[in-house]
Amino acid sequence: MTSIITPKILKGTRDFLPQEMAKRRYVMEKIRSVFVNFGYDTIETPAIEYAETLLGKYGEEGNKLTYSFEDNGGRKIALRYDQTVPFARLVAANSSDLPMPFKRYQIDKVWRADKPAKGRYREFVQCDIDIIGTESLLSEGEVARVMYEVFTRLGFSNFVIKFNSRKLINGMLGSFKISPEQQVAVIRMLDKLDKIGKSAVIKEMSSFISKEDASALLQIVTVEGTNVEKAEKLGKFGSQEIKDFLAICQDFSIPEKNLSFDPSLARGLDYYTGIIFEVYIPDVAIGAVCAGGRYADLCSLFCEKKFSGVGVAFGFDRIVLAMEELKLLAEVRLNSQVMMTNFDGGERKKMLELATRLQSAGINTEIYFETAKLGKQFKYADKKEIPFVVICGPEEIARQEVTIKVMKTGKQKTIPQSQLVEYLNGFTS
Repeated sequence: MTSIITPKILKGTRDFLPQEMAKRRYVMEKIRSVFVNFGYDTIETPAIEYAETLLGKYGEEGNKLTYSFEDNGGRKIALRYDQTVPFARLVAANSSDLPMPFKRYQIDKVWRADKPAKGRYREFVQCDIDIIGTESLLSEGEVARVMYEVFTRLGFSNFVIKFNSRKLINGMLGSFKISPEQQVAVIRMLDKLDKIGKSAVIKEMSSFISKEDASALLQIVTVEGTNVEKAEKLGKFGSQEIKDFLAICQDFSIPEKNLSFDPSLARGLDYYTGIIFEVYIPDVAIGAVCAGGRYADLCSLFCEKKFSGVGVAFGFDRIVLAMEELKLLAEVRLNSQVMMTNFDGGERKKMLELATRLQSAGINTEIYFETAKLGKQFKYADKKEIPFVVICGPEEIARQEVTIKVMKTGKQKTIPQSQLVEYLNGFTS
């Protein structure tokens, strides 16, 4: 006798039932519609890459979190860690066929060997946009506007787009005589400030600079004031890019309340070179829900040409979680809008005819397959949250009518069969 396999999945991965998928599809289409609205075209890259394509592009921590292994052919391969590096590879391989600047979006799964936690998974979806082939700060402004549009259209009333400049960070670190080689390590330490606090960051930095200098550095990056005031206070370190970016955001009509210049924001990935972003939803404690920034020469890893780009990744799973906690997905339903009941007489032909008529009119309609009692059929429709049940029994057929039951209220209405599409269109369109 064959033993039964326990139905289990790997920790950090998930199954999704239809109700959950309905919500995820709703959110995904909202995000996609914004991308398309701004003229981004989609691409697709493989889930697996040669390990050398991915390893070494995300810093030491990224290397540890990348799923890499040797396949049966002895090739060293890795699962996609993010969508930016594979995108850079794709651009390097196809640059002569792409319009420059090139605007792309990609919605797909990525994998990280991370410790699972709330809003943190080993397999998850990212929704990316990138603009590559231009150094214009207008592209950073557009990316910020896209972020603003996405979270606004999803229904978030309270979100903040944090931003900083890697150039400004380098200027601040340079003032403390931190060498370019050490700056990468210090930036990674700064990136932990919100997680481990000032004292722990100062302790980690003490291997590179004195505690006094580390304390002074943290005093600088936590400067207070409005966005403009902070940029002015940090002018001696090179904050002109921040000032220019703020002016562009104003021209893009991004409300100042949704923008926060955070000089301590570092973004630990090695490839960022200019403006960097993180988006937070203060009402939900799940960390950043979107992040990214400017990368000047990522494509040069794969070709001799340099294609400067800017992009962000929306943390799809965290966004869905935040929307559920804030009750922004309460009204999302499954696909079926109408169910046709099934009787055990000669009503099948008429039932299928009416169902086909509704489907052809764009009304999502399903039939009940079994000739069960009406109570059981209603229970099925209620469990699927189908708003309307159309009853077409012998009496209705004899009178060329149908009875429509509104499941939410339990009320019923009988109308001529000829008016069925028009009647239901008034509720489902």
